[in-house]
Amino acid sequence: MGEVDTGQGAAEKRHWVRLTRGCNQRCLFCHDRGAQDGAVAEWAALRRDLARGRRRGLRRVVLSGGEPTLHPDYLRIVALARGLGYTHIQTITNGRRFCYPDFLRAAVRAGLSEVTFSLHGHTAALHDRLTRVPGSFVQALAALRAALAVPGLIVSVDVVINRLNLPVLRELLEFYIKVGVREFDLLALVPFGDAWDNRADLFCDFSRPCDLAHLHRALRLARRPDLHIFTNRLRPDYLEGFESLIQSPDKILDEVRGRRHLLARYMGSGRVPGCAGEACPQCFMRDFCKDVALLRRRGRLAAKVGPLCLGEKGSGEVFRRGPKADVPAFADFFVRARFFAKGSACRLCAWEKRCDGMSVRELREKRFSVLKPVRGKRG
Repeated sequence: MGEVDTGQGAAEKRHWVRLTRGCNQRCLFCHDRGAQDGAVAEWAALRRDLARGRRRGLRRVVLSGGEPTLHPDYLRIVALARGLGYTHIQTITNGRRFCYPDFLRAAVRAGLSEVTFSLHGHTAALHDRLTRVPGSFVQALAALRAALAVPGLIVSVDVVINRLNLPVLRELLEFYIKVGVREFDLLALVPFGDAWDNRADLFCDFSRPCDLAHLHRALRLARRPDLHIFTNRLRPDYLEGFESLIQSPDKILDEVRGRRHLLARYMGSGRVPGCAGEACPQCFMRDFCKDVALLRRRGRLAAKVGPLCLGEKGSGEVFRRGPKADVPAFADFFVRARFFAKGSACRLCAWEKRCDGMSVRELREKRFSVLKPVRGKRG
């Protein structure tokens, strides 16, 4: 059975390095298709990038793509990272190259510490339909089993939740649990690229009771003490009753760092990001971008109010737009004072229109159940 990354390491900052802009799959939900021109990162640039991460004091590195194992120098890159002093080297992969035993053994010898397999079905029919590559399930499953048999190698599975696998999401997780996996990351769809083009077939609607029931049925597995289940980009209000699975609000800060130039132009000059449009309601960053627009219009934004039912009215903090677009400072303010959510009970509260709910940071600890609707006429 493979190892599980628990404790402090799971939250430690990682240096992400993209090795390729190509993939040997054509997943229906790929949000990166527009960037996939088949290019691979040059050796000198990779060396500089990896060295930069070490200078920042980071000890954990994630090798990603595209499909990172397609880089012709993949094994040398793993060894380079180890030589530079990274103590934990992780790769995110569709897993197919690791079905070749010599390649897997060589990667582990070079210093590979953790493999995260992207697996989206528990049958060949489902997985191969999503990857659009016949035989990909057989290869990936063989690789997963081989990796789980390597002593000390940390093995986890990423699953992109979509309309095709949501009804069997619990069965999917149970299948891989039987294989030996103990760590999962459940990812919401990112509404760009192929994922957006195929949205009619892929996008779930968790405001529908049946979709939410399928999700919660799968999430009940997180209550097992031997499993570690994480979520990625799922809205907090979809996780009522599973608040420990709400992703850290600091994920917003990571997203902002990745788009800081686009967001700085938006906040400063009003230049709307190219990603803006019909997909915005499905995007994890939609509330943040709405607040950027409000800040531009008003020049200031106040902290949200609530929870009134607990006698809390908010911090009263105000963020004022300065002459320079300070996106990181605004992101800190947003996460602290504007990133709020409401529970199902809030819909029955007399103060529902005046209250913004509770900050997501607090919800992760206190749970939606602490919110008690106030009886009376709503208004």
